[in-house]
Amino acid sequence: MSDTSSGLMDDMELLEADQLDDLTRDLEKHIVEDPTDLRSLLMLGNGYYLRGKIGAAIQTFQKAVSVNPRLPYAYYYLGVSYYRAMQLDEAIAALEQSIASSPTMIMAHYWLGMAYYHKGLYFKARTAFETLLESNRESVIGHYHAALACMADQAYECALEHLQRLAMAGHRDPHVMLYLGNVYFRLNRTREAIAAYQEGLAIHPDNRLLRDALEHLTEVQEP
Repeated sequence: MSDTSSGLMDDMELLEADQLDDLTRDLEKHIVEDPTDLRSLLMLGNGYYLRGKIGAAIQTFQKAVSVNPRLPYAYYYLGVSYYRAMQLDEAIAALEQSIASSPTMIMAHYWLGMAYYHKGLYFKARTAFETLLESNRESVIGHYHAALACMADQAYECALEHLQRLAMAGHRDPHVMLYLGNVYFRLNRTREAIAAYQEGLAIHPDNRLLRDALEHLTEVQEP
């Protein structure tokens, strides 16, 4: 698949619903005439995916894989569709195949990490997200999901590194500050946990989760 074809698939996300439906119908007719047209198969699968027809998307991307078993894009889109269907084993297999064919497909590492995470394979999820970060150190979703995987794997020093990078870069949404405080607490760094919750509340004063976490550490019960 050429870069031009990939760009066309990205452009499909910008279409209005009726335009996408018209394009999908045209692609369906074309595939009947030429079932081995790889670009059309991938675009049709993407059309189904964007309209929430995940089963049809999976079947279409499977056909694309059968046309060219060495094309990383086909495995990538197939893997993402499997993930959306919560067929995690199949998603992992397809995404690993995509990465094996093209290790530089950054978002394949992201979706592989998501599939591993929901499979409960937290160390593998963490590894996938950190592989993504090797190519893009500023990726917000990379650091955020790496932190979640580290916390689930009880690797709190690892989680702290990712959350600190987000906070220092100005990404102080309530969840980042809550998890940062939680990780400090897990590491027995209570003062820093309190400071993280307070900083979060200074930005998000109505956030109940941050307030509850802060009260848990600062309110002393009467004997």
